[in-house]
Amino acid sequence: MMECISIIQSVDRLGAELLQEGNHIRIKKGKYLPSPITASIGDHKREILAILERDNQAKRAGLMVVVPGELYTVTLNNVSGVYFEHIENGWVAWRETHYPYQYKAISSKIITNGNTFEFVLQKVKQYLDYIIKKREKA
Repeated sequence: MMECISIIQSVDRLGAELLQEGNHIRIKKGKYLPSPITASIGDHKREILAILERDNQAKRAGLMVVVPGELYTVTLNNVSGVYFEHIENGWVAWRETHYPYQYKAISSKIITNGNTFEFVLQKVKQYLDYIIKKREKA
């Protein structure tokens, strides 16, 4: 898994992008990628496709990809955010509130944890929907 994340990050650093198109990977702006990287993409195609699919699902839910296939986030306001991370063999989602202009969390709340990405993502979506509805009522 870490090797696949490293491949995706290398492609990104070189100004290219990997896109999932069904069961295929399209390399956007990949004309000048070194051949060892393109070979690695082919060698790890299935795993990279799984990561790209997770990233796409997270983006559709309104999250930003921080580390492909591993860490996602969304900002709720100027002091709070939701984080969704792969930790060991499972997934954890939590909300943190920070002091303005400081890097120290003043509160943290676990939203959910589970064995599958899909389960935790669904709970994150429900939480975000709850937050949106709460704001609309205010």
